[in-house]
Amino acid sequence: MASVGAIFIAGCEKLGGRFKSGILFSMTEKSPVNHIHEMDNGEWQVEFFQNSSACVARTIHKLSLDEIQSLGFCRTQIALDMLSVKNILSSTLDDPARSNIGVYHSTDRSVLYYYGLATFPMSITADIRQIDASGNVISPSLPPEPLWQESFRYYRLSQSSKDLFEAYRNLFLAFEALLNAICPKSKSEKEGEWLRRSLSVINQKVRLDVFAPKDEKSPIDFIINTQYKQIRCKLQHAKFPLAKLPHSHLNPNDVQYAYGELIRIWRLIAGLYFSIQTGGGVVTYIGFETMMATTFAEGVIASYTSDNTPAEKMDVKISPTDQFVYKFQSTEYLGRIRPGVVRVRAHEDIFSNLANYSSPIHRICCSLPETLFGVVYVEHGMYIVGIDEWEYIQDFKLINSSQPNVEFRT
Repeated sequence: MASVGAIFIAGCEKLGGRFKSGILFSMTEKSPVNHIHEMDNGEWQVEFFQNSSACVARTIHKLSLDEIQSLGFCRTQIALDMLSVKNILSSTLDDPARSNIGVYHSTDRSVLYYYGLATFPMSITADIRQIDASGNVISPSLPPEPLWQESFRYYRLSQSSKDLFEAYRNLFLAFEALLNAICPKSKSEKEGEWLRRSLSVINQKVRLDVFAPKDEKSPIDFIINTQYKQIRCKLQHAKFPLAKLPHSHLNPNDVQYAYGELIRIWRLIAGLYFSIQTGGGVVTYIGFETMMATTFAEGVIASYTSDNTPAEKMDVKISPTDQFVYKFQSTEYLGRIRPGVVRVRAHEDIFSNLANYSSPIHRICCSLPETLFGVVYVEHGMYIVGIDEWEYIQDFKLINSSQPNVEFRT
């Protein structure tokens, strides 16, 4: 059984071992009742707990990590819809892309995992002065006022949203309106064909290859595939029966990453065509990845403890109260998993370390040989029994502080 406090996620020691995979999310509100919503003929259930903001989606199927994160997210949204229309609870999930706990299967072994995403806000500033022949400072001319057009409305709605999926839908509408202002869509033109044509026209003025991997032959194909086909088409179709529901069939991490890329594309194009400032200096993805590789060059250590001390910014010890600390059997720095995001992954076999799990785990830490690098705090504690392995997945993401908002909590 894998659980957080008294909250069962999945495993072989409860409910007859029926539920093989599961995922726990946090909501923005606490449930006023205990409630279980079953769906798919009992293959899935989502459980809510009275006076708790936690909810769990679990299934009888042995799912991979990606599957339980995306399908579990989708089933949780359905259950939240049902609670809302029953006038029991109207809530959203609280930052599901930043952390979640679950059980998945790999090569027929059950794995409990904790996933965390940490952001690194960074920026570059420079003071540039222009001086004439007499040594006098020349005041720079003011930048031109942006030329308003309708895509700005969708952009504002996107940036002011609290919901990741709503923000992405509005940003893509801003993107389409921007392209249409530059290269109008004809009535007979299919959407995919128009996107390709308009991006081809823009690519003659804007270097779109900066938004694609170096080995990608066509940046236009890459943008259409990663933004339009993989995200936008799964989020929204204007007409039924093809209409897509919000928060369905997508991993929030994928949507969050796509948003960050799309806003960079939008601002670059809008800057050249409509005098939008692109922001201050930025740290490049390659620069961030090089910095993180250097940081972890001497090795990375992942540890855990039953110490129930909440995490603090000034933490310097894995266990502030000097309780016993266990190191994972294996910890490795995986490096880049996507541009601007790097990963540390640690795991261990349960049965060779049973003595480590006599008490609930409250703190999971990532550290360098001499420095504590990050602390995850699990308030109610993780109970580990009845599974084969457990692991800690920690991503570190670059955030350019001078750029628009790319973080959404729901």
